[in-house]
Amino acid sequence: MRCEKLSEAKKNRHPSIHYTGSVRGMKKLGYWDKDDVCVRCGQYIYNLSKVVGR
Repeated sequence: MRCEKLSEAKKNRHPSIHYTGSVRGMKKLGYWDKDDVCVRCGQYIYNLSKVVGR
């Protein structure tokens, strides 16, 4: 996982969890795929491989 600056539009377009959450847990439970790209921006971790609202 890497840190990256995201625009507000990108933040609204991708699912996120708080940085205290578990990316490993999201992937283990099957909510996120194992090869999804995740980045941290501020206090949230965004999954850039998924799009919300389609």
